[in-house]
Amino acid sequence: MSSSMARATISAVIPSKNVETIIRPTLESLRFCDEVVIVDMFSTDGTRALCKSYPNVTFIERQDYIYGNFNFGAEQAKGEWILRLDSDEVVSEELRDSILEVLNTLATPFLHYDAFCHLYFFGMRLRHGFGDQWRTTIYKKGTGRYPMRSEHEGLECTGPAGKLRGHYDHFTNPTITTWIAKTNYYLDKDNERVPPRPPKGRWKVMLNMARYFRGAYWGKGQLRKDGYLGFVVALWSAFSMALIEFKLWEKQERARLKDAGLLPSHANASPADSPKHLSHQ
Repeated sequence: MSSSMARATISAVIPSKNVETIIRPTLESLRFCDEVVIVDMFSTDGTRALCKSYPNVTFIERQDYIYGNFNFGAEQAKGEWILRLDSDEVVSEELRDSILEVLNTLATPFLHYDAFCHLYFFGMRLRHGFGDQWRTTIYKKGTGRYPMRSEHEGLECTGPAGKLRGHYDHFTNPTITTWIAKTNYYLDKDNERVPPRPPKGRWKVMLNMARYFRGAYWGKGQLRKDGYLGFVVALWSAFSMALIEFKLWEKQERARLKDAGLLPSHANASPADSPKHLSHQ
């Protein structure tokens, strides 16, 4: 890792899997970092070769939850500061310069700093709801960690927080198909960690969905101001709340049928990560 005596050092940490087609802009925006730690879940595309072509990249292969891999990468990082980033996020020049100012400040009063996020769905910027928002972006090593309770959670940090100028762009979900696949993956991983409980009742599920949609679209979220994009995001996010209940019910019902010897002996009656074939429904 290259470092300068004039400033504190910084390591960016990025979890990844099969991101060859999207990670280059991220790595280009991180050339100012002393080190970029990629913690990869055994990609089968060209992710490894692309990442290792950057001289400041340390490439680690490890299988865990996404935030478990981030925590591990932060522990291995050599920098005095950690920059938290995803493989589809790009640091702007103004944010880069603001980070460098922090690194050049010998006695900063803050242990972590928030930066503003510009969130994009399908290439379109979402400006309301959970679109434009502040999020912890850099922190002193050893003062931040993900609790790993969920695939969508905040970084937990100790000590006082400051704010950075500039923003980073988060290019999430290039297509609706991608978003559906990601939602399915995240909810399956969340479902692994849900404490044993009965799924919520049918009316409770529908009421929760309606309340979430109303709040996100018409209430404080104000996603209606984002036009049809806001409608899509609000409705799918509301439905995702029901999906985790459906998956919890499915898991428990399968187990009950299997224990009772009532689960048919057929490939389509066995749990699978993805369909092995297509058939008319």
